[in-house]
Amino acid sequence: MSLIIWISSFIPANVPGLSRPVPGSPNLAMIPGPLPVSDCFHTDHRGFSTSSAAPARIHSKVEISTADFTLIGETHRCGKTIECDCEDGAVECDKTASSAGLKIAAYQKRPSGCSFQFTGGAGNPCHTFAPEINWLIKVEVKRVGAGVQVAVLPGSLVEPFPAFEMYAVLGGTVKTLFRRSPNPGSDPSDLLNDPTEIVTGTVSF
Repeated sequence: MSLIIWISSFIPANVPGLSRPVPGSPNLAMIPGPLPVSDCFHTDHRGFSTSSAAPARIHSKVEISTADFTLIGETHRCGKTIECDCEDGAVECDKTASSAGLKIAAYQKRPSGCSFQFTGGAGNPCHTFAPEINWLIKVEVKRVGAGVQVAVLPGSLVEPFPAFEMYAVLGGTVKTLFRRSPNPGSDPSDLLNDPTEIVTGTVSF
């Protein structure tokens, strides 16, 4: 049986004080861009989701064998970035950032478990110098009795903006490691610095 762990960062449809409907498309939402020269950008038009296929700015996933804790595979992706005119909603840029900066680092396998890190990030493909969304998530998986425990270890950090979520699934059961909304008052300009916000979580199967 395999254990799947994933983390996503996404721009919620509703960011208090920041998001508003896209002109001409009231079911879609947008936020102001991170730079003075940028216009507005579509959100990911969602809230928290336990689906690993949910739209996201950046997403990383690993699959691990619970028999011997071998890393079976890893997947990384970035969502489409849509820049639009803040006044009329006209699309001005429609690109997808490279996921090459997203990594699984320091994977170590032991007889009773494994540890690794979700690292890296990606930027806004519509503006070369836009700041990146980054994370550093330290994960430990270990056998506990007849089950398996997954923990987000101390020193794990995400950005103040946007939202972040992390889940683990085993045998069809999905459990939440953490969910984190954007900091009140935060916006894309808060991505200029390294991740500072602590995240933790532990689940058992």
